[in-house]
Amino acid sequence: MITRRTVLGAAGLAGTALASGCAGDPEVDRALGPPAGPGDSGAITFQIWDKAQEPAMQQIIDAFHEHHPNISVTMSSAAFASYFERLRIQATGDDLPDVFWINGPNFELYASYGMLQDLSDLEGFDPANYPPNLTELYTYQGAPYAIPKDFDTIALWYNRDLLHRAGVDEPTDSWSWQEYRDASEAVTRALGAEQVWGNPGGVANQAYIYPLIMQAGGFIVDEDKTLSGYDSPEAIEAFSFLDGMIQDGIAPGVRYTAENSPKDLFNSGRAALYQSGNWEAALLKDSPVREHLGVAPLIHGAHDANVIHGIGYAMSARSHNKPAASAFLSFLGSEEANRIQGAAGAANPAFLGTNDTYIEALPEFSLDVFVDAAETARQYPASQNTSAWLQLEELLFPKILSGDGELEKHAQDLAERMNGVLADES
Repeated sequence: MITRRTVLGAAGLAGTALASGCAGDPEVDRALGPPAGPGDSGAITFQIWDKAQEPAMQQIIDAFHEHHPNISVTMSSAAFASYFERLRIQATGDDLPDVFWINGPNFELYASYGMLQDLSDLEGFDPANYPPNLTELYTYQGAPYAIPKDFDTIALWYNRDLLHRAGVDEPTDSWSWQEYRDASEAVTRALGAEQVWGNPGGVANQAYIYPLIMQAGGFIVDEDKTLSGYDSPEAIEAFSFLDGMIQDGIAPGVRYTAENSPKDLFNSGRAALYQSGNWEAALLKDSPVREHLGVAPLIHGAHDANVIHGIGYAMSARSHNKPAASAFLSFLGSEEANRIQGAAGAANPAFLGTNDTYIEALPEFSLDVFVDAAETARQYPASQNTSAWLQLEELLFPKILSGDGELEKHAQDLAERMNGVLADES
């Protein structure tokens, strides 16, 4: 069982390990220095967590070699489930890769303990080339410490065949919460005997719960990163909306989705509406119901809100190969590398103006809705020790939506525990 004490204990251990691995070491050269030139040699390591993206990353490495033939790049990959534990061990042992992927929930922890290189002086890197709400995610104390690699936003995937069979029109760009609920109910009532749901429910934070709380006018963590918003009236409104669909039999309960994931329900044709991100496209293009699938803009609440997140490319502050790593990192953030990534259909590139490559790589879906959403999407909520309160979400979201009649009590419990985590950060 995860308790507040064990979560904070694990987080504190990680912090201690990171601090002991870097702080105050006189041998660490904090200066970035100039990147390697076309004729310079070097050898660097590059670590990622998605094997599905290895081919695209290798294409980028090959293109980099055309500019820097004497710099070798050794890529390694780890499963996401173990990636950050591996990264922590590497940091503790002073063995971080020269260049590696980082994400929003873990960024500030590594930046605050001096493990990431300040990229303010990186040649060729201009933060203006990326969505501002994404560059802010990878900024610490006014300086950039990672280059945005890609970005994802949230939209409404749908199965037009199931909707049509239930007599429901396809979603428009103006669907409200109520229209989403009404459509879900119509499908569940019409096709429930076939074990088909209007929507697959679930407790996904980024794709489902965060946007709804924001659309109600609430927040996950305040701007000062000292207060949780989970016990606010706006959060309660969003939780109650989701809980109401479960209680009325429109969407499956949390026990059901613990064994039947929303992703699998939609991918197998057992759910008509699925609120999720553009990362689903790579899976859904091979779905057995692909010909029936479409995607529309996210539903709307009292406020227009979406969530943007994306992977960042970071450099170890302790790299002994900074000229070569700088050259590679600069190339990773270039328009050329982003176009390679997009054309491979691996991810939606972060470099502004290159998204057409991604959209064209997966023409079966209208992926432009995800690109358009980035303009007004809100930054993924994060603090120094986001991973600690993400574990609290994992523990308590199912309780909040359990239907036991104590929704507000569980939400308050989550907020109080999260506030404890935030207090320990300051």
